Amino acid sequence: MIPRAAFDVRIGSLSAEALIRDHVLHLTYTAHDLAPFARDQGYDGPRFPWDEEERLHLRARLDALFFLLYGIERDDADYILGTFPIVAENEAATYGRFRSRELILGYLNAFKAGDTESRVAG
Repeated sequence: MIPRAAFDVRIGSLSAEALIRDHVLHLTYTAHDLAPFARDQGYDGPRFPWDEEERLHLRARLDALFFLLYGIERDDADYILGTFPIVAENEAATYGRFRSRELILGYLNAFKAGDTESRVAG
């Protein structure tokens, strides 16, 4: 279990909690009927468009962040990601490679360096 204090950890200028809240909001508030949830999160703007590319990056960022919060190092994260052969096969068919693995490991490197602003190429 991740201790509550871990969510206060700063990565660059943001806390882990702020990153999680932002990314989950972007992934979930894609329909108007979720406006009350968005308001509960302090957001009163329009819903977020469903954008597969952006969603892939947001999920990869969340995965990288949780690897970091659990204290899982890059080599171990790489090994763990390698235990999802069906995802790897599906992504290989779609992208020609295990793209989410590349993104997660890239964002893990960025977060460890304190960078929450860069977009990992992939």
